[in-house]
Amino acid sequence: MIFTRLRLVLAALLLLLAAGGVFSYFKYKKFSAYLADQIGGQAAKKLGREVRVKSVAFSPLKGIVIREACVSRRPDFSKGEFFCAKKAVIRPQLTAMLRNKVYFSSVSFEKPALKVREKNGRWDFEDLLAFLPETDKGLYLTWNASELVLKDAYLEADLETSGLSLALENTNLKLEHYSAFGGNYGLKAEGLLKSAVKGKLLSAEVELEADINFDYGGLASTKGSLEAEKASYGEISLAGLRTNWALFNIRKPLAEKNYQVSLTAEHLLVPANGNKARDAVAEGLKLFSAAMGRPAPKITDMEMPSLSAAFSLDDSVLAVKDVSLRTNFLDLDAGLSINGPAKTSDTSLKVLIGQNKLEMSASGPLAAPEIKPLLSSTLSASFKAALAGAQASLLKIFPVTGER
Repeated sequence: MIFTRLRLVLAALLLLLAAGGVFSYFKYKKFSAYLADQIGGQAAKKLGREVRVKSVAFSPLKGIVIREACVSRRPDFSKGEFFCAKKAVIRPQLTAMLRNKVYFSSVSFEKPALKVREKNGRWDFEDLLAFLPETDKGLYLTWNASELVLKDAYLEADLETSGLSLALENTNLKLEHYSAFGGNYGLKAEGLLKSAVKGKLLSAEVELEADINFDYGGLASTKGSLEAEKASYGEISLAGLRTNWALFNIRKPLAEKNYQVSLTAEHLLVPANGNKARDAVAEGLKLFSAAMGRPAPKITDMEMPSLSAAFSLDDSVLAVKDVSLRTNFLDLDAGLSINGPAKTSDTSLKVLIGQNKLEMSASGPLAAPEIKPLLSSTLSASFKAALAGAQASLLKIFPVTGER
């Protein structure tokens, strides 16, 4: 008797699972057919652009599979391609579909290519923004995909106003939306960055990882890292660069902001031939060398084995600290902090040029810091001017003293 009841329960469960599977299958099929119909004509009419698709199919395991999809620039392909993808896989969330809502568990694109243009301050995709749902919430709160994936993507942006052109090649990107009711995201991306700046090619292998949190008003906090390797700009090369950040209370008043940023760089080479950076460094060396009573060394190729620095903003105290620079002509360690409410600053500087060493400090009121050791009036005025310039640059961005 017990075995008979158990068989009946198991049979009922299997029947429910089968019915659920069949129901899900037809629900997905219905959405797939609707999507194919939209792509086939309705979407193109609404977009005011041509849309081409090789095929739209449904897979019970993958979801809706769209092959070789392309969207033209306005009004048709005679103006070029705006977006293309070798394959797109869209998986709607069944529980949302049962409530007649559209939410996606996953949206992925293989070999997508997106090319955007800016002219006279206007982007060529502004017309597409009109199709976003009307809501008083930001897109970051109404984003309806748990996961967005780009595989081997090509992303290009041409900004005519600034003359800047950017491209990301061989890009892999994954954007995860952690909450259907909030703006919490995780982003991972890697690719080859290329750009033309003042007639020279800039390129670097980049990798980005970040957690990004939004509230109703906008960006609230972010934490992450960015790495660049094998970077070059014309004849200038950099083996590696890494920056980490943790930015909290971004939209709060300045006194409540809490920012921490660190930077490291390795093996920078700047050839001497006609490089403006070399001239700027030479001017700084003249000042340090004058304080040492020594002639400034001549600079040919500039080599930097390492650079590290950190920045913090907490409780209206602004600091650039742990600055450590090692080059083939100079070693430098420095730090600068500004106490906004007290309107005071503390600065330390250690410089080694060849066998010559200089150690300095400056502390006290921002307007009249005390420099140690005592220098000639000319050198003291030069260092105070340099320090005031650095402080003014920081306070322009973060006016912790309350003055602008």
